[in-house]
Amino acid sequence: MKLKIIDDPLRLQAFLNDRSNTGNIVGTGGSYLIKPEALYLGVYEGVLLVGVHEVRSFWHMVVECHAIYSPGFRGEYALQGHRLFCKWLLENSPFTNSITMVPDTTKYGRAIIRLLGATRVGHLDDAYISNGNPVGVTLYQLCRNQYKDLIKC
Repeated sequence: MKLKIIDDPLRLQAFLNDRSNTGNIVGTGGSYLIKPEALYLGVYEGVLLVGVHEVRSFWHMVVECHAIYSPGFRGEYALQGHRLFCKWLLENSPFTNSITMVPDTTKYGRAIIRLLGATRVGHLDDAYISNGNPVGVTLYQLCRNQYKDLIKC
């Protein structure tokens, strides 16, 4: 497993638009919103792109982070990928907090965020539309010290 900045926008787009990876985030016939101000870090198993960590500035010293993994690379593998990302972020950003949003329709996201020890900080009803239906998201935060704890494991 290695982590590196994705330098091929077509490969990134193909990964993020694959519904088997993103689940309900991308509606049928839709596409993942790639944010021009975000940095996309790929998790690679050899040359195979198996996960993506999206990170961007959210507010002052808070970063917004999202992780998407291929179905065969979730669970313990994704947890290790998150630890690798935590190490990278600690080394490359002076952030104090991170925030992420987990769609109500994403079981995997709720499971991994709990394993990371994130704190629930709120909920947004109707945060986006998927397949014509509004979907809410739960907001979670991880403090910098929690990132430090995660890389010790």
